[in-house]
Amino acid sequence: MDKRCISQECLGITGFSYTLSLINGKYKMTILYTLMEFGVVRFNEMKKYIGEISYKTLSSALKE
Repeated sequence: MDKRCISQECLGITGFSYTLSLINGKYKMTILYTLMEFGVVRFNEMKKYIGEISYKTLSSALKE
């Protein structure tokens, strides 16, 4: 049986690599988790849930 190894794979051409490039960022996973848990929320509610994020950073992360 031929075993595959992750170090021999080329992930740059996969959809997985593209998806990771879209959610790259310090707060993006936190934002996605907040939306998953609480559904549609207003901007100020999101700011309260996350806490230490600035308004500018949250705004730009949501736009991306």
